[in-house]
Amino acid sequence: MSIKLISFPSCPYVQRSVMLLEKLGRVYEVEYIDLANPPEWFLDISPLGKVPVLQIDDTVLFESHVILEYLNEVAEVNYHPADPLEKARHRAMMEFGSAMLGSQWMTMAAKDEAGLAKHLGALQDLMKTLESSIEPAPFYAGAELHIIDFSFAPLLQRLEIVKRHFEPTLFDDFPKIEAWTQAITELDVLKTSAVPDLEERILLAMKNMDSYLFNRA
Repeated sequence: MSIKLISFPSCPYVQRSVMLLEKLGRVYEVEYIDLANPPEWFLDISPLGKVPVLQIDDTVLFESHVILEYLNEVAEVNYHPADPLEKARHRAMMEFGSAMLGSQWMTMAAKDEAGLAKHLGALQDLMKTLESSIEPAPFYAGAELHIIDFSFAPLLQRLEIVKRHFEPTLFDDFPKIEAWTQAITELDVLKTSAVPDLEERILLAMKNMDSYLFNRA
């Protein structure tokens, strides 16, 4: 069985699946495309024209959480909580995390002070909700990794970049998110889940989009 992920180099969504594949020790391939000018073959297999796409032999899956759930279901280890209600809560918060990724991006892309204040305020409101849902550190639900940790890892990685370069007080009111971020960013599977120059690509993207955060720094 061949496993191939199609994405672009700085995509946070594909990192979720790559982390789990690395954790499971699976053999896989990642092919990066230019999403602004996607090849015709990609549009033929991606109904929504989005990444990531997972190819298992001749079968195609899309949407990052669907891919993540499939990889977990066929693994020998189940990274979801055993309790059905807790598993459902994790899944709900995973969707919440995808909304937070959008808010984080809008914060980084804001063009002026007013836009930054608006989007950073919205992001911090979401962080309050996330903070209240976290169990004791190091990870989301304690000492063991769960699917939700793979789901949130790219967001936490990007929040840490924002904190380190632009907003040093970002985590001041969120000690559980800060501890979780530290634990996640130290994982080898996160470090190998994206291109080596991911941070430089993110900062360059902010510069090219005339980000107020970037210009203010």
